[in-house]
Amino acid sequence: MVKIERTDSPEARAAVESLGKEKVRPSGTYRTEEVNKALGLMFAHKCYLCEQKGLSDLQIEHLIPHRQNRDLMFDWNNLFLSCAHCNNIKNDKYTPILDCTRTDVDKKIAFHRYRELFEEDRLDIVALDDSLETKNTADLMNEVYYGTTPQKKAEAKIIRERLSKELDEFQDCVKSYNLADGEDKKDCELSIMMKLKWNAPFAAFKRWMIRDASDKFPELLKYCQ
Repeated sequence: MVKIERTDSPEARAAVESLGKEKVRPSGTYRTEEVNKALGLMFAHKCYLCEQKGLSDLQIEHLIPHRQNRDLMFDWNNLFLSCAHCNNIKNDKYTPILDCTRTDVDKKIAFHRYRELFEEDRLDIVALDDSLETKNTADLMNEVYYGTTPQKKAEAKIIRERLSKELDEFQDCVKSYNLADGEDKKDCELSIMMKLKWNAPFAAFKRWMIRDASDKFPELLKYCQ
């Protein structure tokens, strides 16, 4: 979970306009074509919670549960893009949580992966301050990646497998950077920069890999800001 800018755009303005029209209709919906398009562009078609990309089950999620409050239901700033797994877990159970359009979440929560030979990766997601929002968000992230029901545990295992593959590829990229020189090193650095951007899958975990290796790669920390 990393910061995503809620930027102004023609698509966002069209989404806001459509929400205003739907709000006054008794059977109005916030799931308009304009809203779906604008959220897809703004979140780079990535779940804002688990950070998976390329999913077919993306949904519109309310950061603050609306509980039939139409102001919250149709508030553009309260609409986020999530996968069904994360949306079902968060529901109205975790509130308040950090707003990733206003806060650098990966600076308030540490995202670590630990590996042991022949063992499944272990994820360690830890709040770095005592605020309720940060604690709730860390708890939510742990449930997202591990689940609590049999169904959610099975879904979470698939996410962890995708995460592990992505982090292995990133680690190989950093190794190549470490061994390269000249133009090859510049090319590797560009690839690392792209993999650390907000729109990359599992960016929070990748950024913490670089932070944890800051003594070896201090020059790469600028891409974790």
